[in-house]
Amino acid sequence: LNGKPVGKGLGVAPVDYDRDGWIDLVVANDTVRNFLFHNRGDGSFEEIGALEGIAFDRDGKATGAMGIDSAYFRNNLELGIGIGNFANEMTSLFVTAGEQPPFADEAVLLGLGPDTRLALTFGLLFFDADLDGRLDLIQVNGHLEHEINKVQPSQHYAQPAQLFWNCGESCRTAFRLVTDAGDLAQPMVARGAAYADIDADGDLDLIVTQNGRAAKLFRNDQQSGNHWLRLKLIGDGGNPDAIGASIELSAGGITQYRSLIPARSYLSQVELPVTFGLGQGTGVEKISVVWPDGTRQQIRPPGIDRLITVVKGAP
Repeated sequence: LNGKPVGKGLGVAPVDYDRDGWIDLVVANDTVRNFLFHNRGDGSFEEIGALEGIAFDRDGKATGAMGIDSAYFRNNLELGIGIGNFANEMTSLFVTAGEQPPFADEAVLLGLGPDTRLALTFGLLFFDADLDGRLDLIQVNGHLEHEINKVQPSQHYAQPAQLFWNCGESCRTAFRLVTDAGDLAQPMVARGAAYADIDADGDLDLIVTQNGRAAKLFRNDQQSGNHWLRLKLIGDGGNPDAIGASIELSAGGITQYRSLIPARSYLSQVELPVTFGLGQGTGVEKISVVWPDGTRQQIRPPGIDRLITVVKGAP
């Protein structure tokens, strides 16, 4: 009645979707249209989710949206925003056409269609599970109703997580469900999901919270032999963690793009260091950091398979 957007927000993704230097907000709403609050740069925001194609799914319907994350999963400037939805609704993957919006829901085309329909997804994250240089997708699932199986035989209270491997644009579909995901296949009543390199071996481990049950830590025992590089940014002033910075890393003729935005998934925060998978590559050609104030800093490529600290303004 007051003309302001009213929703049931369960997940928020801070992301500079139009690359104008200002962090915008995408809100995953439960059963009503999703919001996209465009940052005008003057301390105000404008809600333009419908205009930019992210308010509804590919069928033009509002979904039971919950967990959310954003990433340049194609290693170009086409931005993807993944949203986990309620049971009997597919996961949404909104992708820009080229480097600018509007978005289109490409979940089916990219391989996230039928495999995600039965899952009730809360936590959802992009991360490079196998350090091959392409961001994969993990979604953790669990129903709301303890005895849902009695009225919907296809549904279960505890559900396995789903890991989708990003096999690149040369494949028929970009994402493929990993059928041998180890302990991730154990049914859980999952809610939040976050990643961190818990054991300092370079790959990203997963922490999953559950409803009324103990949280689980899934250690990633990477056997691929792929190389990696991790960056910890040190900012200045009132933002020592450099939240909102972006990093570009070029290696093997491919440029990867990351944003230092730890608020991701559903009621979760990931670690602050940023991880880049390098595949079988043995070196890095270029690293560029754009700090939250817009300052760009070139970083001399170090060795690989290590964590390096980058201090704003340091030579």
